[in-house]
Amino acid sequence: MIPRPESPIPECATIDRPSQQVSVLSRLRHGALFGLVNRASLGVLNIAVAMVLTRLLSPADFGFYTVFVQIVAVGAMIQSFGMQTGVTKLAGIAGGIAAWDQARAVFRATVKLYLIMAVVVSVLFLLLWPALESHLFGRPLGWIIGGLICLVILTRAAEEIGASYLRGVGRARAGALLLSAPREAIVFAVALAVLLMSGSFDVRDTVQLYAAASALIALAALLVCMRFTGRHHGGPQGTEQMNMRQLAVLSAPILIHSAGAVVLKATDVWILSLYRPAEEVAFYGAAVRVTNLVLFALSVINIALPQLLASMHAQGRARDFERLARTAATWSTVVSVPVFFIVLFFAEPLLVTLFGAPYGAGATVLIILAAGQTVSAVVGSPGMMLQMTGHQRLLSGLTLGALVVNVIANVLVVDDYGMEGVAIVTACTITGRMALHTWFAWRLTGALSLPDPRTLTPSALKAMLRRR
Repeated sequence: MIPRPESPIPECATIDRPSQQVSVLSRLRHGALFGLVNRASLGVLNIAVAMVLTRLLSPADFGFYTVFVQIVAVGAMIQSFGMQTGVTKLAGIAGGIAAWDQARAVFRATVKLYLIMAVVVSVLFLLLWPALESHLFGRPLGWIIGGLICLVILTRAAEEIGASYLRGVGRARAGALLLSAPREAIVFAVALAVLLMSGSFDVRDTVQLYAAASALIALAALLVCMRFTGRHHGGPQGTEQMNMRQLAVLSAPILIHSAGAVVLKATDVWILSLYRPAEEVAFYGAAVRVTNLVLFALSVINIALPQLLASMHAQGRARDFERLARTAATWSTVVSVPVFFIVLFFAEPLLVTLFGAPYGAGATVLIILAAGQTVSAVVGSPGMMLQMTGHQRLLSGLTLGALVVNVIANVLVVDDYGMEGVAIVTACTITGRMALHTWFAWRLTGALSLPDPRTLTPSALKAMLRRR
């Protein structure tokens, strides 16, 4: 039997109330559908944006853009304080039984914690900006660009937290469609217009464009969340209302894991930026964009998976918990393995076609990184299983350990072996980390996350999700 989660949501939130409970099957269907729309759009737009920017920017400037994207991702994760997963979990449990007052309390606590973190992150980023400007970016940019990058970090975090809350309370369409893809669509549309008009574009224009697009989408997410909380009241009452301290206690361990995971993902690019020419960073960054296609199926599944795992765990549905995890791994494998073989045999033509002849130099990097991401796709979401069952501290420790190993190994190989050596270290780190996640998830939850061919039939998934 899976142990009950460590959650501030009161015990009444786990009581089965058929008249109030949101259909799990319906939520999965909507979450998967709109998650598919979002992730498919995002996958295409990420590559489309890179295609346009590689034709507007020099390889050195595209190398700057690659580092900028990673800086924003890490900063946004720190700003969010791990609330994406925590808010999805708590709002998902409350929304699953229509406990709308609890869901409103979660939103209020989220806003308060976000504002506190906004002050902390802004101060820290601006203090670090001179060092980032001179060492990581390697060019004078000025305080205005530093401030705009900080704005992108804050608004990106607001967008992700707002989308997580909406998905948690069952508004899968709004939660999925407001996440990432609209921002990239705005950037793509403007950059493409500049390219077609033969206009000029540089790194400053890129940062300004991202700042405007991110602020617009973050504002939209905030307004949708406020509209939802303003219209939903009542439901089962607990012994106490959720407050900011409870959310912070739940989210802090997730922050360590999530920020560590994002830093781990950015380490290869940062180390290349510190030790190798900007052009090499650009080739590596282009390869990374294509490898995201390998994880496409898993990223779609993970839109709906957290709240479903949290709900099943809270209800003590151990067998269904495992079957859902294995279903996710199975479908992820079915989609990702063929994509890997396409990358394996057509790596160089893909890069040349998408980004131009110089970027064919990243073909070997693309194959190596795609192999590591395929391993991640095959094992599914064991990390999510640990998060949703109260094992955030263990997950944080595993992530920090992998980060230390990755940094040391990358520094040792980057001078002699360049981007190919960094890619090998990164792929090996991904493989080892996912193996540990899978083993600990099995030992601590009793559920295995590896593929199971029996879950390939839609009828098996439907029957499992309908079971109460």
